[in-house]
Amino acid sequence: MAQSPPNMLLFVSIIALFILIAHAHALEDGRIGVLYIGCMARSTPIWWMRSDPLYSMNFVQATLRDWGGWGPTQVATSEGAVYRMVRLYMPRSVKDLTNRFDVVILANANRHAVSPRNVRMIADGVKSAEAVSLIMFGGWESFGGAFGNMPWGDSEVGELLPTEDAGNIYIHKPANSFRLVIDEPDHEFMRSLPWDPNQPFMYNYHHNLVTAKPGAIVLAHVESSSFVDHPGFVEWELRENRARVWSITGEILGPSSEPGQIHTMCARGNPWEYTLDFGGNLMIYLDKRQVPQDLELVHKLRKTMFDATTRKDLLIGLLEFADSFGANTVGINNKLDELNAIVADVMPAYFELRFEEVLESYEEVVAALAQLEIEAIEMKDRALLWVYIIEWLSVTGTAMVTGVILWTVMVRRRLYREVGTTRMVASDS
Repeated sequence: MAQSPPNMLLFVSIIALFILIAHAHALEDGRIGVLYIGCMARSTPIWWMRSDPLYSMNFVQATLRDWGGWGPTQVATSEGAVYRMVRLYMPRSVKDLTNRFDVVILANANRHAVSPRNVRMIADGVKSAEAVSLIMFGGWESFGGAFGNMPWGDSEVGELLPTEDAGNIYIHKPANSFRLVIDEPDHEFMRSLPWDPNQPFMYNYHHNLVTAKPGAIVLAHVESSSFVDHPGFVEWELRENRARVWSITGEILGPSSEPGQIHTMCARGNPWEYTLDFGGNLMIYLDKRQVPQDLELVHKLRKTMFDATTRKDLLIGLLEFADSFGANTVGINNKLDELNAIVADVMPAYFELRFEEVLESYEEVVAALAQLEIEAIEMKDRALLWVYIIEWLSVTGTAMVTGVILWTVMVRRRLYREVGTTRMVASDS
């Protein structure tokens, strides 16, 4: 018997309601909570996102690969210290994870260091009603691992990834022969960035060997002279709760220190201009928010925000220095408080991704900070005027006194008096 129209309408309405319900964020203030687990030295784009107020960034070092002193340096410098870091800074429970984080990043995270308990906790958080999103980046300790590192494929996390490990294989030689090809240029995230084939991570894509699971979407693949179909960017959504899970098989994070083997988007001295936009837009997409498509607007805003933060920090340091010499910094501090209020007032709009409104406010803040810098320098110079005068008088006075003493003693010899005469006497022999 055919289903009655009222029942069908009710069914469609319920489905539509689930689709239209806003995604519940872990943090009440609207920020995106991000938990990065893995190699600190190779976290550069994610590390830079700490300056962006849209994200609440937390880092847990969980690599046993090396203790590199480049990039954001490793905090733990021994295997035992890594285990201690994991015990101290990982969430204590699934509830703790889902209450604080919207996205979990695994990048060169050693499965053994993360520990079986935490692996299960991450998987349970992704499968929970809160639907924490998950992404794994490539590396020696990711996916199937490399050089004997433990694979992730047969773990609870590996079961959730849209890729299947194809062995303990990491492809990185010969250099400059692995091209990343975009397969889905109209995808919401992929079209938000200008993928430049001249960037090292696009033509020297070091990656773990995996295969895409049935139902997964391959957004980009890797080609070379010996193969044409290695998965590069792969995604899917879990059926149970629509959690977004990604596999980016390349080790594209980090500063890439190896000579002749530059393969990341953060090559030291010449990073990709849109590196920060890559990390920011990816987190927005994984948090199920609408990814901004006006690239130049968003890029300009992020640069302006970084400029404002840097200027404010330098200005505060200058004010503290001037205050130590007795300068009256109350006026400038009051103006700085007004600028902080402007930033605080515009944050809700930024969390809602209303970028034009936020950019206008931040440009006003940057212009005001530039004027405050001039006032602070003038105030500092006034405060140090007496310091300069005293310093000049001290140096000049010391020079005059020492000059008089030197002239009196060595030239006029006023303090000398002849007391006897020495003469040569012939010997009797």
